[in-house]
Amino acid sequence: MTPPVDAGGNSRIRPVEVAAGNDRVRPVDETAGNGRVPPVDPAGNGRLSATLAMRRRAMAADLIEQAALELFTTRPMDEVTVEQIAAAAGVSVRSFYRYYPGKEMILTALPVRLATAIAEETARRPPAEAPFAALRNAVDALTGETNDYLRRWQRAMAHSYGNERVQQLVVTVTSPMLTEALAGRAGLATDDLWPELAGISAATALVVGARRWAARRGSLRAHLMEALDLLGGGLGPGPAPDVTGTPGRG
Repeated sequence: MTPPVDAGGNSRIRPVEVAAGNDRVRPVDETAGNGRVPPVDPAGNGRLSATLAMRRRAMAADLIEQAALELFTTRPMDEVTVEQIAAAAGVSVRSFYRYYPGKEMILTALPVRLATAIAEETARRPPAEAPFAALRNAVDALTGETNDYLRRWQRAMAHSYGNERVQQLVVTVTSPMLTEALAGRAGLATDDLWPELAGISAATALVVGARRWAARRGSLRAHLMEALDLLGGGLGPGPAPDVTGTPGRG
């Protein structure tokens, strides 16, 4: 899969913050930290310096992410400290906290980028597609061959995606995006039962698929689609038990 990229096409993470009170993740203002583009003077004298500042901050965030991933590939996240991540990235601990409220949030970076792209692609799908089918097809369209970038994530996730805090955090920060996309397709409010339940369920299915991909390798697309297809089928009655009474495995 080629991850969603910024305007420069460089796959760098855009720093994120959790909006107060609703656990939504949004891009951080690169100069003020409030999600808004800083004003420039009419003559445009501040535009270049603001752009350079944005690039420097994006590079720093990318360094932190990559340093953390390398550390997470060698041992579980719980055994890695913020101080170690900052030292490996060549930044101060204070600088680390300018981009991430905690080390767990680093492991939401890829899911947030992917969920954002899925939500946008879901909205663009042909009108004839039903809401959940549009989301499924968006995931199918956005996932593909594993590259070096994803392999680093895969190794890091293999150590840390069994962490319940990380799984819950990923669902928390991605489900509102999917809920909004599904609500838009269905012509419903985001707090209506179907889009809210479908968004949370889809986010959970993607986390489970990603966790299985990290543990079992193979194709990310195949694991994600398997989880979504099971969800889309309403889970069914569940696997039948075998003759010994042990629940069957699908």
